[in-house]
Amino acid sequence: MEFLFLRILKLSMKILVMMLLFLGNIRNSVAYLSSSSEATMHTNNWAVLVCTSRFWFNYRHMANTLSLYRTVRRLGIPDERIILMLADDMACNARNKYPAQVFNNENHRLNLYGDNVEVDYRGYEVTVENFMRVLTGRHENAVPRSKRLLSDEGSHILLYMTGHGGDEFLKFQDSEELQSHDLADAVKQMKEKRRFKELLIMVDTCQASTLFSQLHSPGVLAIGSSMKGENSYSHHLDPDVGVSVVDRFTFYTLAFFERLNMYDNASLSSLFNSYNPNLLMSTAYYRMDLYQRHLEEVPVTNFFGSVMETIHTDSAYTSFTNKNFGGAKTKTILDQSLSGSDINSVRNSDEDQFNNLTAEEDRHDEVGQCIFCAMDSGHLWSFILSKVITNESVDFFVCYGLFLMLPLLVFSTWLSL
Repeated sequence: MEFLFLRILKLSMKILVMMLLFLGNIRNSVAYLSSSSEATMHTNNWAVLVCTSRFWFNYRHMANTLSLYRTVRRLGIPDERIILMLADDMACNARNKYPAQVFNNENHRLNLYGDNVEVDYRGYEVTVENFMRVLTGRHENAVPRSKRLLSDEGSHILLYMTGHGGDEFLKFQDSEELQSHDLADAVKQMKEKRRFKELLIMVDTCQASTLFSQLHSPGVLAIGSSMKGENSYSHHLDPDVGVSVVDRFTFYTLAFFERLNMYDNASLSSLFNSYNPNLLMSTAYYRMDLYQRHLEEVPVTNFFGSVMETIHTDSAYTSFTNKNFGGAKTKTILDQSLSGSDINSVRNSDEDQFNNLTAEEDRHDEVGQCIFCAMDSGHLWSFILSKVITNESVDFFVCYGLFLMLPLLVFSTWLSL
């Protein structure tokens, strides 16, 4: 009798160990699935455009920023996904010979400060603190949505900054500085909070490359107008305005984009290769060790344009649905807009799709009635994982399993006495 009790006890302990291993495998499998789910799709683009300089003699820095603002809007990024920060209002400056206008070329053909410009942060609002809050999302409750970077883990973000800088710093308002470790810390917080999928940082300032030295977050691509010890120069002077109106690096960036539209597939590699050191009078610097993709495979519109899938049609587009409600109305509209042969083909297509949908629903119902009967071990395991997909549900499942095994352990212990 005692031998039988011992065998029962051993068997019970084996079952307990197997159940613990089973629950541990579930936890490991779900952890693997959650880590692989980080490869999210690219769903939207944002742009943060920052001019950090005040005073009239820094006119070109505001023109740089407004030029990039016009470019990204022309290529498809909507204004509600652009954060525009201008440290001074050159358009209303008393020295401006052309009130309410800003130009980036001496021919004055293009007014950058038109009716459609929406400035989110202006004047003394452009500070290092507000800049950091925009990137990290740490705003006060009173800040409106229009001043927030509402990006997510599927966002590509363009961060453009221009002003006066030096070795690992960028000046704001000639009164404070953004250090390279400040920028790196903000980017790290953004990555941890899943505020972007990929980030392109473009800086037009003296010794711009030094601002990227502390970056360590994956998915970040950086380009600067000059190397350490180099200056970033203006392009040309406007005699009427009396100051320089654009910087060289931004000028040749705009020259590249003026040849493109939102449907072009020019790559980031072609943009980076377009910078000529002889024309820039400095050496453009690229940091690509944190970026996983090949630049030849990345269109510039992944950061400077829209991600909308646009379909070209020669006539008006008519949408229709297979839903039962409104079917007769939709069918009448289609009959009026299509020829006889087209109507028949559309009707046949609708009937085929409806039949396929009905058959699919019937198969789904049949499978739902005997789901465990039709599953083999592999499908059953996949089904369990699909139901236990979050960490919270995994913890509940483990605790529930241990609770169910407790009576078995008590019964086994009682038999061994």
